[in-house]
Amino acid sequence: MTRSKVAMVANGWKTLACALALGAITAPVQAAPDIRVIPINDHVIAFYDGRPAESSVDMAKATWADHGANFVGVATYAVVDGTEALVYDTYPSVAQAKVVRDYLTKRGITHFIVANSHWHLDHVGGNAVYADSTVIATEKTRAQLLRHKPKIEDGTLQGPPAITPFKVPEVGIAEPVTVSVGRYTVELRPVNIHSADGLVAWLPQDKLLLAGDTLEDTLTFIAEPESLADQYRNLGAMKAWGPTGILPNHGDPAIIAKGGYSTALIDMTRHYVRTMAEHAHDKDFAAQPIERFLSAELKQGTVSLWWAYREAHHENLQKLNRYYKDKPLPAFGP
Repeated sequence: MTRSKVAMVANGWKTLACALALGAITAPVQAAPDIRVIPINDHVIAFYDGRPAESSVDMAKATWADHGANFVGVATYAVVDGTEALVYDTYPSVAQAKVVRDYLTKRGITHFIVANSHWHLDHVGGNAVYADSTVIATEKTRAQLLRHKPKIEDGTLQGPPAITPFKVPEVGIAEPVTVSVGRYTVELRPVNIHSADGLVAWLPQDKLLLAGDTLEDTLTFIAEPESLADQYRNLGAMKAWGPTGILPNHGDPAIIAKGGYSTALIDMTRHYVRTMAEHAHDKDFAAQPIERFLSAELKQGTVSLWWAYREAHHENLQKLNRYYKDKPLPAFGP
């Protein structure tokens, strides 16, 4: 058996070895996804599903997975070399995750390690497909999933479909770690952006950032309005890493196929969350369209206006309106 080497990156890097063994997949197939395989380079692969035309969608049959992922489009990623792969997120469903694993297995991958970007269900739904492999997440993600596991498996947390069986990550981290995948390294860095339990993947040899939900095109889901000022500053710190390509989990597949987004996507996200928060006390705030907050970015082509994000923006407006109703607005600083 080969071993993937995992080492702590910060504060006197510690060594953590994860033995990975290939076994039988027993998780049931729930649907027939139409996943597109998008090579980023010779060792990074995007797997993309969803983003249907609005006219083709039956909203009456939509589930949490559709509203939160499939309608806006959802990507997961793999870093591969030889017989090893690191898989970044596992889709909302076992069926989607199984397509990815089957593809990688046919390519010759026999040893997998999985990283979950955060605890939201559209990123962890296929974890059971890697029942024989090590799954890494932040300690905060692991705690959330352990707490919610019974409701995840009976379909009462966000409604059906239930995710069963559900695999909680075995390894929880609070500091950056680096994972060796053959000749390549992936630094898993905890970040408080989008949610306090976030985990992005930084590929130093490529200067590629696998961004999870910290960044999106058209706009970010504001999951935790109470920490927007911290998220704003953390986005600025992430930009300072100097990524030459940003690969979000929810974005335009055409841009992902060209190697990802520029740091303009970070600037756009900072502008959106700041402007939204700073206007949360406006009398007409809850009725403002996306264009009110992203006019320049839409004109410049930094992002495009995808129909499903109108619902996300409406939810953001409602969430901020409720949260800041009787609270002072956050101070963002420079």
